[in-house]
Amino acid sequence: MKTTLQVKGMTCVGCEQRLGTALRRLDGVREARADHRTGELNVSHDPDMADRAALEERVVTAGYEIAGTEDSA
Repeated sequence: MKTTLQVKGMTCVGCEQRLGTALRRLDGVREARADHRTGELNVSHDPDMADRAALEERVVTAGYEIAGTEDSA
């Protein structure tokens, strides 16, 4: 499953790296790429191991806010 999260608070490449690393450490996450220019965080994951709530919780724990989400198969 692919989930796109709109994230508030990313201002630089360092933020992209921090979020990507934080999400990839979750079991079930295969890939996580953030873009501070668009505010998007794209995550490819197994929803049985890492559901959207877990992804959002990890973003908040990393110090950012969720502005919206979108899931696709």
